[in-house]
Amino acid sequence: MSSEAHSSGVLIKDLAAPSNANQFTIYGESRFVHFLGAQWWRRKLANQCRVVAVSPGLVPGTGLSRHSKESLPTNHPDAKSIPEGAASLNAALFRDDFPEDPEQIFLTSWGEWWDNYVYTKALDRELQDKWSWSKEDVEK
Repeated sequence: MSSEAHSSGVLIKDLAAPSNANQFTIYGESRFVHFLGAQWWRRKLANQCRVVAVSPGLVPGTGLSRHSKESLPTNHPDAKSIPEGAASLNAALFRDDFPEDPEQIFLTSWGEWWDNYVYTKALDRELQDKWSWSKEDVEK
């Protein structure tokens, strides 16, 4: 699972504790790290399976903003219910219209494949390697 918020987290400076960053900054950075991981897995599993990062969309009902003074607007034009967000994730399992470019793995909640220019920083292999670990690295 991914999020359109991953494109805002390109600095990855607020994930380490203690952090005084607000939760939306941390959320964006964590989504970026997850997207780096998806790209890393895409490289590692090439010719074995497809890796897709899919967004459920803006789903205010998840409680993401429950500890914040800011809230996610339920009346936003792009807001989705929890079942609609889940349907976006489920739909990704049954796609067969994959882009030819193997780096183009992000599927929006609208069912569109985002072009790579939207997330060029996530294509940085050094960043992918820094933030993604093999099973052996984790076991160390």
